[in-house]
Amino acid sequence: MKKILLLTVLCAQIAYAANQTTITSPVEVGHPLPFRISIQAEDFTLPEGIQSGAFAQCESQYLFISGRTNGLHNFNNDNNNFPPNKQNTSVFVIDVCSKTVTTRSLLDPLSGLSQEQVDTLSVTSPQYYQCGNTLYITGGYGVDTSTGQFSTKGTLTAINVAGLISWVTHPTSTARASEYIRQISHPLFQVTGGHMSQVGDNPTLLMFGQNFSGFYTPGTTGTYTNQVRRFHIVDNGHSLSIILKPSTTPDPNYRRRDLNIIPIIKTTCNHKKIAAFVALAGVFTPDQDNPGYWTVPVEIDAQGNSSMADPNLSSTFKQGMNIYNSAHVELHSKTGALYSILFGGITYVSFQDGAFITDSGFPFTNQVTVIERSTNGSYAQYLLPNQYPRIVSTASNPGNTLLFGAGAKFVPAPGIYAYHNGVLKLKKIKKKTVIGYILGGIQSTLPNTNSSSDSAASPYIFKVTLTPTCC
Repeated sequence: MKKILLLTVLCAQIAYAANQTTITSPVEVGHPLPFRISIQAEDFTLPEGIQSGAFAQCESQYLFISGRTNGLHNFNNDNNNFPPNKQNTSVFVIDVCSKTVTTRSLLDPLSGLSQEQVDTLSVTSPQYYQCGNTLYITGGYGVDTSTGQFSTKGTLTAINVAGLISWVTHPTSTARASEYIRQISHPLFQVTGGHMSQVGDNPTLLMFGQNFSGFYTPGTTGTYTNQVRRFHIVDNGHSLSIILKPSTTPDPNYRRRDLNIIPIIKTTCNHKKIAAFVALAGVFTPDQDNPGYWTVPVEIDAQGNSSMADPNLSSTFKQGMNIYNSAHVELHSKTGALYSILFGGITYVSFQDGAFITDSGFPFTNQVTVIERSTNGSYAQYLLPNQYPRIVSTASNPGNTLLFGAGAKFVPAPGIYAYHNGVLKLKKIKKKTVIGYILGGIQSTLPNTNSSSDSAASPYIFKVTLTPTCC
């Protein structure tokens, strides 16, 4: 009876933002899951916070590039809501075994990079994925230093991960960063806030996002792709090119950016495992006066074909919590169910004082949920009892609990069992195990900020531990 009452309250309060649907699906509390998690702050931190950049891994070392070093952008009617001096022009190498962080500036005179190249490598919200020892990055939003203008970059970058890590960690060597970075340009790559990945021999998929041109001010918007763009990357380690494939037909339901597009493993009736993707929530719906967020997931196969359930059906899952790009990790169970853990970030629904409430201001949250995709393709969302550890602000709003996760990245622990697309193999985790780390992102001192000083880029590193609860 208590759960029914809470769900009734939830449905009754959803009335303000022009979301894709006027109600969201119930978020269950206390649902049994085949695992428990805990989140703990590590005893070492980044030298400065970073958020919304690109990431790659080489054994126990994690490479971070691009992104920003401040918190939530401003909303002023001027040309400085994304200050150029807050673009991250450093490369971070985090070693979780030695608990060390090494940085080196792309502006180093020995980098061999032009200012134009540095501009394309210090953007916010680019798309990226790692294939072997190569990190591929497209797009992102940032400044053109020579003109002072802002744009979404039309660049594809290929980075030799081990090489660039060596450049950062061996500053006395004669190598240059430019030796490990190759770039080409094409309008197809002008996307920010989307997602990029590739499965097997299938095309690289550049999913959703927008092309934002000029200075950001309140009420402005970019040109959303509304589609999945497809191309093959041709890369022999020296020359870099692409073979274009037809993009999918634009769909107004795919007007989405700054979302979690998660990798999944589908298990067929004959037990074959197929890699695919699910686009969760994201922003913004096209209502200019009161833009909302998208509630119904979009499934995308390895070739880029997509489908979305009918939002008008009562049986269709409609996401309510953790709606924005955040740290997340996916787990595939031996039953075939897929669990995606969403670590904080920005939400629409929150659980407070024993009841669910909604906030069309989309507040920051430390609450963690799990979205389950069952073998029959149905979805459910569960609230976990675990949150980020309590860390209080010592700057803006001193004493307030910091809220983490937005624009952060979950990185898998070295040696953890995973499928080729990064989904962890839950059945291989037999005991309490550190499965990965959460790095960077925005830390906010308030659920709804009032000024730029109310948030910052997070320097904290969090360790995520999983304990299986059943076989």
